[in-house]
Amino acid sequence: MQTANKKTIYYGLTVLVTMILAGLLYLSANREQKSAEPDTDHHLKLYWFIPDGLRAEPTIFKIFDWAAEGKLPNLKKMMELGSWGYSMPVFPGHTPTNFATLLTGSTPKVHGIADGPMHIEGYPLKMVSKGGFSSVAKKVPPIWYTLEERGLIATVLSVPGSTPPELDSGITIRGRWGGWGVDFPAVIFHSGADLALRKTQAMDNRVFSYGSELTRYIDPTDLADWQLDLPPTFSPAKEAALANWGTTIFALFYDTTDNGVADYDRVLFSADKNTVMADLGTGDWSSWLPVTLEWELQNDYNIHTPKRMAWERSLSAITVATTTSFCVIDARPESFRLRFLYDNLNQYLVKPSFLSREIGEALGPMVDFPDNYPPQLIYTEGDRATFLEESRRSLTWHRKAAAWLTKNSNSDLIIHDTYTPNQMLTSRWWMAHLDPASSRYAATDEATREERRQEVMEMYQGIDQILGEIMKGADPDTVIVFSSDHGILPLNQEVLLNNFLAAHGLLNFTVDQFTGTYVIDWAKTKAVFLKMDNIYLNPAGLDGNYHRASGPAYDKLRQEVIRLVKEELKDSEGNSPLERIVKWEDAATELGLPADRVGDLVIANHPGYNWIEDLTSQQEVFRDSLKSGYKQAIIPESSEGMLTPFVIMGPGVKKGFQLPEIIRHIDQYPTIMTLLDQPVPDFVEGRPRIELFTGN
Repeated sequence: MQTANKKTIYYGLTVLVTMILAGLLYLSANREQKSAEPDTDHHLKLYWFIPDGLRAEPTIFKIFDWAAEGKLPNLKKMMELGSWGYSMPVFPGHTPTNFATLLTGSTPKVHGIADGPMHIEGYPLKMVSKGGFSSVAKKVPPIWYTLEERGLIATVLSVPGSTPPELDSGITIRGRWGGWGVDFPAVIFHSGADLALRKTQAMDNRVFSYGSELTRYIDPTDLADWQLDLPPTFSPAKEAALANWGTTIFALFYDTTDNGVADYDRVLFSADKNTVMADLGTGDWSSWLPVTLEWELQNDYNIHTPKRMAWERSLSAITVATTTSFCVIDARPESFRLRFLYDNLNQYLVKPSFLSREIGEALGPMVDFPDNYPPQLIYTEGDRATFLEESRRSLTWHRKAAAWLTKNSNSDLIIHDTYTPNQMLTSRWWMAHLDPASSRYAATDEATREERRQEVMEMYQGIDQILGEIMKGADPDTVIVFSSDHGILPLNQEVLLNNFLAAHGLLNFTVDQFTGTYVIDWAKTKAVFLKMDNIYLNPAGLDGNYHRASGPAYDKLRQEVIRLVKEELKDSEGNSPLERIVKWEDAATELGLPADRVGDLVIANHPGYNWIEDLTSQQEVFRDSLKSGYKQAIIPESSEGMLTPFVIMGPGVKKGFQLPEIIRHIDQYPTIMTLLDQPVPDFVEGRPRIELFTGN
């Protein structure tokens, strides 16, 4: 009877949701009809392009010199027609915090985004209780919200902190990790026989280490029930069922080399074992092919949160007709590695939803950015070529998007991001070879260095081409801004701080010896490090809902952890990774962070080191990083590699003017608002850079 009541309630809710969706579709249809009518009152006033992780400084990533040399012709044109210089991020140096800073003109202590995954009082620490990529996490409104309230029409594309959508009359396209919409991340299918890689990855095979799987380990088997004519093979063919997002595609591995060796080199793909979707060699990509995926509305795809019953999740599932493109990285059954991209655009990731069809028809399948977070394309040599192809597809799509938006969005302001630069510069394959601060730099031969330099230059030129489309499509009265959220530094060593705490009896855990995943015993844990820069403490244990402790025992524990991290945390050469450690009550004054959204201690690392959460059975504290770039938990002023470009052109802006000093990220917002003749809100902490205004 109880189950029947649950089903009755569920079906009632389903009917209600259906009615609401029908109403939304009706409103969308009305809007679609209205949008077809030309609106001569709207003229683009602002296009703010903010590619993520685009390092720019005078020494190594000398993009203004590259522009002057003609390598970045559109940036050169912006510099000639406007003003330019460098901008400094805020701590802890990474994406969600600095996008919020740019788009509100305030520091984290005001806008509230202290991190990506945030843990606040009243919730278990194993859960992310406040996501920094979500629009609802900000304590003050971003520029698009403020300007829409003043009657302007906004479009935001791929911008962190823009979803769930805050715009009523504008356009929101995708966003990133905001907990909104139906978003299918790219996935790698890898041979389950590769136990070493599975254990190495451990929790890093999931989105942010707790979400949906990004690498799925599948065991190859003998062939069964294939109906089509199989290709000739010189080794016994093997198959694997590639199940993901409610659909299964079968891979058939075969060997075309008659050399007496099991030398598998091709993979045939089929959805039904009766028809061929694609037949690919190593390194080949398929075309974009139709596929139907499934998304459970009653599933948050988070391994650390309570789950609804299986029947509730299955009944809530919706199907999404989309497309996929896949690549063979490794065709050998014992180590096969297959990459699947899914079109990043669907009706559930665009508001208003009807625009997804129009955008898709105009631009083709969306590749928003290459790889994932945590990165997956860093483990085998074939991953680099795969990354480069995804990067090219991403930059091509965003270039076409810039052209389309300037002509078709009917907007007063457009804010546009792509994550591609960050993904390249933090990956395994490039930063170690380009920045002498990397411990691996000296081991790189000049031919390799030049090859990697040209690959990075190709990425910067892709960004430059997007700038070209923006300038081409915008009218002369548009303010065009080019900036970024943070630079990227070389990463040498990862610091497994939780292993360090465990070695001192402050953290208790177990590790699955097969998968490398771990489970923390929160009741027996007094101290834990959680991304990206926080240590949480309680002498009575950290089980249950977290609340800030106090009293003599808490003070004693906190002082002991400070002492341990300051005095005993050293690498093999006796160097400390710690740059600063700050108590929560001092976080606002010393680091500009909101005290209610940080740990009991906040820690910053020296350049070259990076704190990570991982726990391992070996309990090593320092290990060489496979990734070669990062930006988390760095005091931005500690390295010029954290600097970003700031270029602005349009009415009221001096031409050919170089800013005489490095500005702060919080200054960009009030500068833009002043040029738009808009009042600057009271919460803004930055100041307009009047030195770049004409007449000053």
